[in-house]
Amino acid sequence: MLRSLVAVAAAVAVSLPLTASGNPVRPRLDAKVTARSISVMMNGRRVRVLQPNSYRIVVKDSSRAQNFHLVGTNGIDLKTRVAATGTRAWSVYLGPGTYVYSSDKNAKLRGTFKVRGVPPA
Repeated sequence: MLRSLVAVAAAVAVSLPLTASGNPVRPRLDAKVTARSISVMMNGRRVRVLQPNSYRIVVKDSSRAQNFHLVGTNGIDLKTRVAATGTRAWSVYLGPGTYVYSSDKNAKLRGTFKVRGVPPA
């Protein structure tokens, strides 16, 4: 059993592209929060559907009145502080399900995306 797990882990590690520092490359999601809008983008397009995978989420918050709050499957509950501005980054595995991002201070600032399919090989 242990040999099987080690073999699978080695195969996964070999199949992931690596950065110069030896860390796996994670697809990047760009979240943006302003006083009047909130969004999650990938490669310049609004995210609607993703594959299950580990992602790097980079939040740029320029509003002292709003925040970014992501809630979803597998206990995902990540947020920035309302009064804080700046950039925050998280590395997180997004599994199948629906994810909601919003501001805790304005119910109109809200969006969703789904994660479905199989993880990349």
